[in-house]
Amino acid sequence: MRYILILIFLSVNIQAQDISKLVNDYTNSYVKTGDFSGCILITKNENILFEGCFGFANQSFQVPNEINTKFKIGSVSKQFTAAAILILEQQGLLKTTDTLSKFFPNHANAERITIHQLLTHTSGITDIYNVPDFNKLSIQKKIISDLTKLVLDSELQFEPGTQYQYSNGGYAILAEVIEKVSGSAYQDYLNEHILQPLKMTATGHNRYNDVIPNLAIGYDPSEYSNVKITDFLDPELLKGSGSLYSTVQDLQLWIESIKNRSLMNKESFEKLLKNYGNNYGYGISLYKSFEEPVFGHDGRVNGYIADYLHYIESDITVIILGNIQTGVADFFRTDIAAIIFKKEYKSRAKRIPPADDAKIDKQKIIGTYAFGPNFKVYVEEIEGSIQARANEGGYSELILLEDKRFFSRTLYSYIEFKEDDQGKTNKMVWTNNDGNSFEGLKE
Repeated sequence: MRYILILIFLSVNIQAQDISKLVNDYTNSYVKTGDFSGCILITKNENILFEGCFGFANQSFQVPNEINTKFKIGSVSKQFTAAAILILEQQGLLKTTDTLSKFFPNHANAERITIHQLLTHTSGITDIYNVPDFNKLSIQKKIISDLTKLVLDSELQFEPGTQYQYSNGGYAILAEVIEKVSGSAYQDYLNEHILQPLKMTATGHNRYNDVIPNLAIGYDPSEYSNVKITDFLDPELLKGSGSLYSTVQDLQLWIESIKNRSLMNKESFEKLLKNYGNNYGYGISLYKSFEEPVFGHDGRVNGYIADYLHYIESDITVIILGNIQTGVADFFRTDIAAIIFKKEYKSRAKRIPPADDAKIDKQKIIGTYAFGPNFKVYVEEIEGSIQARANEGGYSELILLEDKRFFSRTLYSYIEFKEDDQGKTNKMVWTNNDGNSFEGLKE
């Protein structure tokens, strides 16, 4: 028996060594291009297969990322908000079938929308980034109730319950519901009922003036391979939808609590992890990867990326946290999982060198490109560089490459501007990192 245990240990150790080299090589291909900085944790049956950090938590002082470095986790926060709602339901303080009129009686649409619809992104509530001048709200020191009023007063995107449309606005409303019903601040309720019971001591809600030990500074891409400190965005405006910070080790504790059903009762976990359509439960993604059921979520917020995926049958978890907001997170999780499952994968790190910016005819490409009636991309010149944004979202710098395409590091996508017979730019072709292309006509 002892001999068998030694063989099993050696086999696991050799497998971990192989995985470690492959993950290191893959990740460093993006570190070298300036497109990833952060920490990765991979476990199987709660045993560590890989644990490593790359780049700097503070580039100015060359402070390296370490395993206890904290990162903002963006939309991964949503499942904590969902869990808080379900705990309130367990306490008899609300029901997921309640309409918003119970909490916001003075809003015209409140009677038509349920908490369940907010949790599943089927409410028709607009996204916070669609609120006019959203980017100016931070300097106005707005609080969550100011934002939810703006969201609730906005026109519904569709009849509640009839469609799916991802909405941070719905989760902002849920955060205020938590505060109204519990009588506690959002962060205090999460601390008492989720984080402390799970011993997630390195996780919390980020307030704009808090000093948070070991929190990495968030960076956005600048030019071809540089970075800049991200613009300020008040976490109060992200409460409920994306305001939490954590470490890879703390997120492992959270995932284990979902696996072991240790935090809430059986009915609550069934609600959390039920696929209500569109591969989504309550604040959590549910789908198949490599023909195996998984749960997880990705997150992106100014200066940071976050992602995790748990393979239910194999009991394998991949957690990625980073402090440069690039589009690499879109494929990191599946590429790293492919390494573990011995499937095909490749590095998509940029290889084509940048061209001279002086070659850009900025006036020809600046303008608005319509990809559909409700989706437009605006191309502008800001402080000498070409920037693009979709609807009311954040800006992404477009870098001219030697092959005459443009590259967005924020989205890790390639952009081409096409001309008509008269030499006028008439369309944009946007190619995502998965190879899918979309055309937008210039207005």
